[in-house]
Amino acid sequence: MNAHPSFLRLSASVLAVQAALSLLSVVHAAEDPALAELTRPKSHVELGVAASNSDSTKAHEFDGVNRQGGQAVGGLDVIGGGAYDSEDATRWRLKASDLGLKSSSMSAEYGEQGRFRLKMGYDTLLRNRSDSFQTPYQGVGGNVLGLPANWVVPVVPRVNAATPNARGLSPDVTSSNAIVAGASTAPTPAQLSTAAALQAADLPAFNQVRLSTQRAQLSLGGDVQLDSRWSASVSGSHEHKTGLKPLSALTRITGGDISTTLPQPVDQNHDQYRVGVQYVGDGATLQAAYDASMFSNNVSSVAWTVWADPTKTQSMSTAPSNQFHKLSLAGSYELSKSTKVVGDVAYGRATQNAAFLNDGLTGVPLLPTTSLEGLVVTESANLKLLSKPSKDVRLSGAYKLDVRDNRTAVNTYGFYDVGELPAATASVFGAQYGSNINLNANRPYSRKLQQLSLDADYRLQPGQQLQAGVDAQTTDKYCASTWIDCADAAKSREQTLRAEWRWSESEALQGRVGMAKSKRTVTYNENAFLALVPMAAVSPTGAPGGATAYDTLVALGLTGYGPVSGLNPAAAAGSAQAFFFPLNNALPSAYYANSGNRISELIGMRHFNNANRDRNKLRTSAQWQASETITFQGGLDYNADSYGESVYGLKQASSWALNLDGTYSPSDRVSVSLFYSREDQRSRSAGNSYTANSAVANVGGATAISGGCYADIATRNANNKIDPCLNWSADMRDKIDTVGLSVARTGLWGGSLDVRGSLILSQLRSDTGFSGGNYVNNPYAGSVAAGAVDPTIAAYYIPAAALPTVSTDSVALRLGGAYKLDTARSVRMAYGYQRLKTSDWAYEAMQPGGLTQVLPTGEGAPTYTVHSLAVAYVSAF
Repeated sequence: MNAHPSFLRLSASVLAVQAALSLLSVVHAAEDPALAELTRPKSHVELGVAASNSDSTKAHEFDGVNRQGGQAVGGLDVIGGGAYDSEDATRWRLKASDLGLKSSSMSAEYGEQGRFRLKMGYDTLLRNRSDSFQTPYQGVGGNVLGLPANWVVPVVPRVNAATPNARGLSPDVTSSNAIVAGASTAPTPAQLSTAAALQAADLPAFNQVRLSTQRAQLSLGGDVQLDSRWSASVSGSHEHKTGLKPLSALTRITGGDISTTLPQPVDQNHDQYRVGVQYVGDGATLQAAYDASMFSNNVSSVAWTVWADPTKTQSMSTAPSNQFHKLSLAGSYELSKSTKVVGDVAYGRATQNAAFLNDGLTGVPLLPTTSLEGLVVTESANLKLLSKPSKDVRLSGAYKLDVRDNRTAVNTYGFYDVGELPAATASVFGAQYGSNINLNANRPYSRKLQQLSLDADYRLQPGQQLQAGVDAQTTDKYCASTWIDCADAAKSREQTLRAEWRWSESEALQGRVGMAKSKRTVTYNENAFLALVPMAAVSPTGAPGGATAYDTLVALGLTGYGPVSGLNPAAAAGSAQAFFFPLNNALPSAYYANSGNRISELIGMRHFNNANRDRNKLRTSAQWQASETITFQGGLDYNADSYGESVYGLKQASSWALNLDGTYSPSDRVSVSLFYSREDQRSRSAGNSYTANSAVANVGGATAISGGCYADIATRNANNKIDPCLNWSADMRDKIDTVGLSVARTGLWGGSLDVRGSLILSQLRSDTGFSGGNYVNNPYAGSVAAGAVDPTIAAYYIPAAALPTVSTDSVALRLGGAYKLDTARSVRMAYGYQRLKTSDWAYEAMQPGGLTQVLPTGEGAPTYTVHSLAVAYVSAF
């Protein structure tokens, strides 16, 4: 809820203007009010104060409030220039709104009707992101963040006194028992002392940091009428954004993944320019324009001390500076009184040439160029023919072409995962590299989209109209210079049939029913990932007969997932299959030089945006004027997507929304409205907890499995890859109910008082259920310690369980009134109450003790109660 309603607009800086001009309010007093409003629009100035009992970032996310308490707010709308019945055609206007807030706007306009117009604008927007974010890093606001000198690396002493563990920041974790040597073991006094010391050193370092960004934009522009047919326009804007936003940073500097969420400083400029020429003739129009967009990031990187090893510093690039330039031409031409053609073409160039960042820690073993030198050329064309051959028929046809041609050169880059040192063992692609090297090529994705649309609108009879249409769309995706096709879906086709029936029995009863059905077919390539790893076409050390991973995939008709099989039948020793798919497992990432990052996919996995899909839509609405005082409206929308050929990935998605609205207006001074809406969204996804085949036959000497699809460890491990118990599915459902009431009454107290109010209640419930499960080893397996539980059980199969319900309940009450002191002056008042209560299990991971390798931020689910009050004085003249 905006704690400062938009009608509270006045700046203290215009009080002198208001006082000087208020005498004008008595001019033309005898004139007809309706006519005066049209011919002599009034100017307004407003001055107000507003107060809020809370500065909650969620409650005031976009309304410009960044502090608790009261503040002056206001605005103005001053209009001037020649009178409507004079020979003076000049006009000017000054507007300002939400002055005093961090989200305000001001504009000025001056011109002469039929000749020219000049415009200037300035606006700001505050986006409050979080007021519960905490960080131990010092130097917030800069791009170099460090830890306090007394920072102690968090560990959980009773588990491992040497391995960094962020859960060590939680006293509850460090004081609890753990399984040690097959027995539940309490921490020793020494371990408790160590944990207490590190918590005493580290926890006070966590300070609350408000995450928010402030945008300020200045715009200038104007247009001029060159003659009766030609005109020209020019405009430009400069936007500057500052503040803090969260940045997730990862490093492997300590040998494992270590994650941190940093308060990233924001300091960006965005300049936009446009120059245009327009022509309007007899039955023809033409517009030509040049557009430019220039983005500049003044914080090109962020460096931070690693919390798991304060002697090391890492760095990360931020969004690179870039430019975009476009030329466009659009026009229309009337072929006849009943037929018209419209179209446009455009050509653009986007460039990005920011220097690559090298943190210097491990060095970059292969950097063929110092920057991307990125270039993307865009081309588009649209052509539409509209015709009305008779009074009952309208026809149209349209063609669309949209090309994104990425001309960035393809290079192979060699690097180690963030902060990771080269391994002591050499890569199979050269002794100069460690075995953990990544030799990856960039993939300059391009796309060509073509669409043909045909539409017909036919009036069946008075009060009934039928519209039908068909769309046919093809999309080609490709990389011009990669060594192999880079796109998961190089070719996709989609056809859509549309129909809508509109009816009207009278002005009192109207309705609409629309349906659409579409089908998308895709040519899917499960080996497109190979474009990222060109070493798949190079024979690694030890490969039989100089074979490559790519040759072997093609010869065997396999994907990177390898054979869909357990250990048996095993490939012949010494064969390419045995080398590249040991134990019938997936292609090892070492054989395409991608460190430990296996990127091949499950067979049957489809990305939802590149998968075969059937889509159905239904849109309905109706309006009934039951009487002169009562009106009802309603609508029901339904969407259903089916991905029937996807074995894994998104399988189904559906939603429906119901809207009901009723209004009672016994007079033009009283209005009561009641509405209800229900939204229901569902989706189902499928996956597999892939585990490699293995010859391991026991866990700590124990062999039995409790539950699952296999009775013992040896059999399960031999069939890990095809274990049906590793399949899982997730069913997600979101339900949103909203009910609202609004009341308005004008003309009270002799016509001087107008009041209005609204109450909105909303409830959201989000549920995620799972089927399937996974195995977990028994921590007591093979243990001889006293108190060990079922030491003969090697592993348990744990069925998946539903996640806790995520809930959000909100109440928003708004009351407002305006009291007229006289015809030119009034006082306006507003009160707002807003309450939000959220329960979301995801925030638990952000607390101390949540995750082992992620530094906590302490952020909590947004919950607040906010009261707002505002009063304003308004003067018209």
